[in-house]
Amino acid sequence: MTAVVIAMLLCVAAGLVVVGYVAIEARRDGRGIWTPEGEEMIAHARRQGEHLVERGERLGRRTASTVRRGRPGPGEEPQQAAEAEQQ
Repeated sequence: MTAVVIAMLLCVAAGLVVVGYVAIEARRDGRGIWTPEGEEMIAHARRQGEHLVERGERLGRRTASTVRRGRPGPGEEPQQAAEAEQQ
């Protein structure tokens, strides 16, 4: 089993070397690495990532304010929440 894992790692390393070599040669020739479609996909992924970060920050702020106010959680009565807050 160890031999199989080592062989797979060697194949991945060889593939990375080949891709890196091709990318470096393309840059030297003045060609881009990505096709226009690939560049658009990368731009879309970056925009989506920024959107998700903003959404996560909003949810985090909303959750923090909710926790500070001491709203009752699911299945918890308002009186239980008030008692827990006093303790």
